[in-house]
Amino acid sequence: MKGLAAAAAAAASREQQNVMVHIEGDFAAAERAGLWTEFRTQRIAVGTIALADLEKVAAVTGVKAIHTNARVWPPGRSRRAGSPSDAGRGHPHAPDPPSTATGDATATHAEAIPPLPSGVTGKGVVVGIADTGIDIYHPAFIQPGSNPPRTRIVSLWDESLRQTIECTSDAAGAVVLYWQSVSGRPEEKTASLTLPLSASTVQQALETFVQIDPGDIQVTGGPLPSSPMQIDFSGIYDTANIDQAQLGVIRAVPSFTRGAVRVRRGRHITRAEIDAALQAQPRGKFVSQDFDSVGHGTLVAGIAAGVGAVAKACCKRDQPLGVAPGADIVACRVISRSGVLRAAQHIFTQPWLAPGEFAKPTVLSVSLVRMDSSGDGTDPLSLALDDMVHDKPGRSVVAAAGNEGGFYNPPQPGQPRQQYDGGHHTTNIAPANGPTVIRYAVQPQDRETNHLHLWYEGPGQLSVTLTAPPNAPGGNGNTGPTLTSPLKPDASAKDYGSARLGGDKGHTVRYLYRPAEPPSGKRHLDLQLDPPPGGPITPGTWTITLQETTGNATRFDLWCVTFGDAKDPSGRFLRIDQNQSRTITAPGTARQVITVGSYDTRDDRLAPDSSHGPTTDLRLKPELCAPGVEITSARNRGIDTTLPLYREESGTSLAAPYVAGVVALMFEVDGTLDQGTLLTHLTATCSPPVPPVPPTQLDSGWGYGRINPEKAVDAVRHTVAARSALAATHPTDEPLVLPTAAYPAARVPFATRMGQVRARLENTPAGRHLASLVAVHQEEVQRLVVRDRRVTVAWHRMHGPLLVRLLLFSELDPDLPVPRTLGGRSVAEGLARLLDALHRTGSPALQEGIATHRAFVLALPGARLSELDVSVDGGR
Repeated sequence: MKGLAAAAAAAASREQQNVMVHIEGDFAAAERAGLWTEFRTQRIAVGTIALADLEKVAAVTGVKAIHTNARVWPPGRSRRAGSPSDAGRGHPHAPDPPSTATGDATATHAEAIPPLPSGVTGKGVVVGIADTGIDIYHPAFIQPGSNPPRTRIVSLWDESLRQTIECTSDAAGAVVLYWQSVSGRPEEKTASLTLPLSASTVQQALETFVQIDPGDIQVTGGPLPSSPMQIDFSGIYDTANIDQAQLGVIRAVPSFTRGAVRVRRGRHITRAEIDAALQAQPRGKFVSQDFDSVGHGTLVAGIAAGVGAVAKACCKRDQPLGVAPGADIVACRVISRSGVLRAAQHIFTQPWLAPGEFAKPTVLSVSLVRMDSSGDGTDPLSLALDDMVHDKPGRSVVAAAGNEGGFYNPPQPGQPRQQYDGGHHTTNIAPANGPTVIRYAVQPQDRETNHLHLWYEGPGQLSVTLTAPPNAPGGNGNTGPTLTSPLKPDASAKDYGSARLGGDKGHTVRYLYRPAEPPSGKRHLDLQLDPPPGGPITPGTWTITLQETTGNATRFDLWCVTFGDAKDPSGRFLRIDQNQSRTITAPGTARQVITVGSYDTRDDRLAPDSSHGPTTDLRLKPELCAPGVEITSARNRGIDTTLPLYREESGTSLAAPYVAGVVALMFEVDGTLDQGTLLTHLTATCSPPVPPVPPTQLDSGWGYGRINPEKAVDAVRHTVAARSALAATHPTDEPLVLPTAAYPAARVPFATRMGQVRARLENTPAGRHLASLVAVHQEEVQRLVVRDRRVTVAWHRMHGPLLVRLLLFSELDPDLPVPRTLGGRSVAEGLARLLDALHRTGSPALQEGIATHRAFVLALPGARLSELDVSVDGGR
């Protein structure tokens, strides 16, 4: 028996786990250690690792973190007073609130929304939507006037459909397949299946399960290991009967002598398949649907790129429903963080194109969020999306800021819950050697695990104690049970610890408290509060006590996150402890992503639930705001034509696709724009916030203000025109230098622009070194340029003012910041003369700096920073 148990344990250790791995180094070394990569960005690999190989991969030099997969949700949507159609739920199983929007709304609100520019519709651009799905039958996504009807959706990818089994080519041995249909049902397993393995053998083995009848699955492809095998669920598991996102993923446990096997989800649906469904008579439920209760993905797609004029559209009365109605649509239904990345990979690489077709400029809209990250953009989703757009012209990602900026007001006893956002976050400074008390309210009938995430950094340390209400099991009516030992960071912990709160009949507390959570390096407590046996979590006020123990005042962020269904009320912090700032949700915290808040066009005020910045590393987020209150868009109806075509909703989920649509219009004018240039144009042309606040006020929630689509597109037009006018007479071997006023970045505050330039440089070791040299010597060099005649002459002969204008205001390739020639003259020769003049008149510190770093500086003109060896710099 011991031998069988050991064999079973060894086989289970070879089961592949879906992961995202943060690597800053040799990906091949991680793959040799056991990482099986599906695809990767510059820093994040999406793939699988066997349990037995996790520690080996983690030990590889350059592996910063290994992240398991996790669900993503639409941000919560709140009901505003007097606006019942705003109700909604921050996850896919919410009740569907009544909607009054049918397309007959009054014009007052729509007229207040800024009009769109004329002459552009997003033609020749791809608008990608990574969300909860799409209603392919909605006329907003059908080509106007097409007969028979043809779709505008050029590709659809659904993470919830199809499960694909694949093996490495060297796999040999046998495999056992396990499956649990839905949560709560027993898991079943097949007999041991020996490779090579055919589709018919797998189908027969799976049909022995109690939960699978003949016709419930279709197995194709194979044989394993030479070819992947696809499993599609049908019959009682058809999407007409069940949301396949609720189905368990088949587990493949190998007993291989070599090789590996894994299972992944996702199916690509072609344009031809969608057209066939549109033209079928009668129409049936499509294989991929928007299962979100309010049709979140359908709403988002309608705003970004829907067609059809309605009385109260997202843009202006009687204009098209969407901002970019001429764009191609790629819709992706995603249910996890890695699913968002796989969708982004699908959207940006455009695998549906025929051979010889060129990829189109693409904007991706993401309105799905996570609230449990460190808030500084170091989570794997944020890092990977940054990689996908950084230094890649023709690509953009726009994300919702989140709907956590409002204060949560609990419902009165006996009243239904009318608010689903707000109250999930608190932040404060724990005093040195002192306690901080946070109060957390649990409502009646909360039967799901409550998750609390504490993040902080610095020399301080917080021990954590949790106290239940007095009426909890183990309480005495006056005081509730408390954890017997405060929770402290534990570097040796590799898995969750657990403790009973209130004895055997009490609550279970599970926790993992890391002193340095990679890659952010922050201290992180993941605390999970489970209900007691047979009942809900005790309602009332729970107390979280944070005790600083090292004598250092410590800023902390604490989030409460729940993943229950609509019938389960989630806990919130008490109003006195709630905090609006630092509530940007991932991936809105990413550095390269354009993050969007929402405002109400009726009074131009910030929407009360729109999340506020800054990020926890004190960056400005969101960068701008767009209309997001009572916006009319496409309603998810499927084949039920008795429902209205349109509905109203509110939230940053709807503001983000508005901006994505504007980006599509900008791409139509200039498809070579990169993310930095797009952001510069968008922020430089914003209308001011109401009331006015500067972008230096990082917690305002406004960023630079309200998007102005006409001015943003006109800015691109002016830049293209100016570039064309100069191109005829300008040398082709050096960059164009426009008048300062022609650069949108010239209207950005100088300190902010310097920060943007510095951030672009610091992506490579050479760039970071260059930025540090500028920081050390900039002030003295500027003074000598003004006061010393020889330095002044050398500066102007090398066209120094033009070089500074390029570096500060243009959107040069950040990897190639210094051109080889300027004004027809060699920049290196001009720099050499300038360094000589500075060395003669500069301070001893400047003279030493020039002597040490001269070779490095003279190597810059025409060189790529990523290829420049910093070791040429004085032996460094």
